[in-house]
Order: sequence, then C-alpha cells, then structure tokens
Amino acid sequence: MLGETVAVLTRRKTGEDEMGEPVYEWDSERVENVLVRPFSGSDLADPLRPDGVRVSYSLAFPKAWTAGKLPGFLTHRRVALVARGMDERDADAALRVSGSPDRTTPCPTAWDTIAEVGRVDG
Repeated sequence: MLGETVAVLTRRKTGEDEMGEPVYEWDSERVENVLVRPFSGSDLADPLRPDGVRVSYSLAFPKAWTAGKLPGFLTHRRVALVARGMDERDADAALRVSGSPDRTTPCPTAWDTIAEVGRVDG
C-alpha cells in the first residue's frame, strides 16, 4: 500500500501588531506515505447556510514520521492534502485536526497514528 503526500501546518507567533494583538504565520512540513480515507460528505442542515457542506477525512500517518511521535503533536494543527491539489501555503483552506490524535503501540502496520481532519464550507 502506498500513501499520499500531505503537509502538516503549524502556527507560530511572529510578533504583535500595532494594537498589541498577536501576529501568526504558518510553517509547513511535508509528510510522505499518509493513508487518506474520505468520509461521506454532507450538506449542512442550517437554514442560514443553505450551500454549506462538511468534508472530513481519516489520515493514517506512517511510523517513519518522527515528529508525529511527540504526545499531542497534531493537536491544533492543520493538514493540506498536497497530492489532491490543496495549497500548503493556504492555512485557511487546510483541514483542521479534530481532537488529539493518539499513537497505537504496538502496531503491526507501517502506520501508527490516526487523525481525523475536516472543514466546513459555505
């Protein structure tokens, strides 16, 4: 089995604006061989958002990705599905990681970290 290339986006504080509010930038790290499984998309039932849709995926990260071994590393991160045409420089269009993914040990396969990611548009 072969996975896809994704980019994990991490927010970094770079300073403050003239009003004293924090300014952030996003750093991108590419990860190869990630298994990507789409869940069924759905329309939103909110009458104020008649064109709204929800998309979500399950991602299995490989054991070889050492940064993902730190506890809680994927929490508050975003993921761009680079192999599916998502721009890794656009954090607003990237998928948000849901919850705090955990590692499975021992794990007999090449993928030991599962994360659910998604986004709502419209």
